[in-house]
Amino acid sequence: MKQTFILFIFTLCLSLSLAAQKELGNRPDGKIGESGSKRDGEKSEMDSLGYNNVKSHIKTWRLLDYGTRKSILNIDTLLGDIQNFNPIFQRSIANSYLGNLGSPYQSIIFKDRVRNEPFMFFNTFEAYMNMPKEILYFNTTTPFTKFYYSTAGSKDLAENKLRVLHTQNVNQFWNVGISFNLISSEGQYQNQKTKLYDFNLFSSYEKGRYGAHFVLNQNRVLVNENGGVADDTQIRDTVIASENVQVNLSDTKNQLSNFNFVANQYYNIGNGKDLIIDGDTSQIYPVKVVHDFTYESNNREFKEAVVDTDFFKNTYLNNDQSDDETSLKTLSNGFHIVFNENQNKKLSFGARLGLLNEFSVYNLRRLVAENSFSQQDKNIHNTRLMTSIFRQTGVNWNWKFLGEYVFEGYNQSDYLLDGNIVYQFGDSVNRQYLKITSQIKSNTPDFLLTEYYGNHQQWNINLDKSNELSLGLNYENKRYGFKIGGQVDNLENYTYFGYDTIVSQKTKSIQVLTAYVEKDFKLGHFTLSQKIVGQKSSDNDILPLPDFSVYSNNYYSNTFFNGALDIQTGFSVYYNTSYYAPNYSPSTGQFFLQNEQELGDYPKVNLYFNFRIKRTRIFIMYDHLNAKMGSQNYFSSLHYPLNPGMLRYGLRWTFYD
Repeated sequence: MKQTFILFIFTLCLSLSLAAQKELGNRPDGKIGESGSKRDGEKSEMDSLGYNNVKSHIKTWRLLDYGTRKSILNIDTLLGDIQNFNPIFQRSIANSYLGNLGSPYQSIIFKDRVRNEPFMFFNTFEAYMNMPKEILYFNTTTPFTKFYYSTAGSKDLAENKLRVLHTQNVNQFWNVGISFNLISSEGQYQNQKTKLYDFNLFSSYEKGRYGAHFVLNQNRVLVNENGGVADDTQIRDTVIASENVQVNLSDTKNQLSNFNFVANQYYNIGNGKDLIIDGDTSQIYPVKVVHDFTYESNNREFKEAVVDTDFFKNTYLNNDQSDDETSLKTLSNGFHIVFNENQNKKLSFGARLGLLNEFSVYNLRRLVAENSFSQQDKNIHNTRLMTSIFRQTGVNWNWKFLGEYVFEGYNQSDYLLDGNIVYQFGDSVNRQYLKITSQIKSNTPDFLLTEYYGNHQQWNINLDKSNELSLGLNYENKRYGFKIGGQVDNLENYTYFGYDTIVSQKTKSIQVLTAYVEKDFKLGHFTLSQKIVGQKSSDNDILPLPDFSVYSNNYYSNTFFNGALDIQTGFSVYYNTSYYAPNYSPSTGQFFLQNEQELGDYPKVNLYFNFRIKRTRIFIMYDHLNAKMGSQNYFSSLHYPLNPGMLRYGLRWTFYD
């Protein structure tokens, strides 16, 4: 059934692409699909595919800063890390997770960690979800379709991933697109099934002074919770097949849903001029007025058909079954005025001033009398003032400073000061970057961190504002594939899930030092790509982190038949030093502290072969090659082992017409 559905999605997008090809290629205005010239930044993309005469022109961007700024992006068309299939390792090189694709995770690199989300239950799924802030917008001269599919494991324990995107222009100003992403994994261990999907409908319209962007998207997460393996020695000391390993829970699951509607509109004022930003030539006007509207609905349910009182230390409400439900709906309106940069003036920087109003409704179980609970609403609203100054078009120096202040509402007196300075030097061949980053913020903890009544965890506590100071310095040399940098974080009133699985706060400040280095060593057709992150926490009891995390990708690559065929074969290694990796609570969906045993000091090795034939990229990989070699202490979180070794393969197919 799954294979039939995947084939249907692929056929549908292919037919849409072919149907639109004729329509866009025969426009009477001659502006779409007629020119063979390439836009800035497109040559390397098309030449890498061996299609020097491709007439397709694709402009791609993402909206930043509440929809007031564009970030121009290039479509990924090279082989790259196509075998790096797991979204959490595309975000961070080291993570704690439950072993299965699509399962909850937490980055063990502190600076990569997702924190302070308004709906805490999504913190552990953020990498899998496609939220409006991550939506890509397109302007294309021909229809563009991208299809990705990978699979691993036996038929009964299959692990599948599907990603489909199709976009095309209705005319030269208006683009529409759809995307669908699916992760479906039965899991290699019992009661571990995950199913996550998102569907996105997006559109952009830009003509003259007016522009609009719209997003309608849905995310769904369904996760079976097995509570980890019942006895770790079944992994370490035996050769039991993974599907026969005993686990702690059955008939227990978490279900989450997220819906978003975003409408962003702008209008330009004044006389427009051509300006180059991020290598893209755009028509820039002196002043831009922006309205950003967002509606978001979130829901989470924890269900337990039969309560396991041996696994959960506390059961407060029902000894027979659990049904905890929490939801959050948010409506926000933002108004911004942007004064764009003017390169003809001595003071050529830009500025932005904005006002954002948010109204939220939590629906959750609340205490109404002694030992009496009811599902009730909690209304919260905030109004914040935002301002920034920036320079994006400098030859050498570029910078941005922004500030936010909540002057009214639940988060009153929260503030954020953020800044970065980038110095670019060297010629186009040996371009180098030096970047300084800084951030100071004071934040009221999410309401759910102060009050929650579940069947197995309950808390109602007063939390102080958390205060954070972050400073970073980074250097990059693209010619030599070299990056080095560091960051220091100072955390006051750090909020976390403690050893008892409930929320706690550390009043004494905690410092985290992070340093990283990345280097590509090339010798002929061989590349040794190394990424190393070192960390030091001043309080390992509250914020434990591994001293070192490593991602080593080593491969041979070559091109044949005048660029029609690329091959890449090698092996990758993930490793981090031992530390007290977190435990995981199914009833809250959160990672929490444990001091039972240290985990880590285990290299996970993958062997892969990638190749590209024209626009089709294919990978074959043996995932976790060393699962049966030497130590089998491959636990990512306490009592949650990594998947055993399995053969994985997949393809990515791109259509430009």
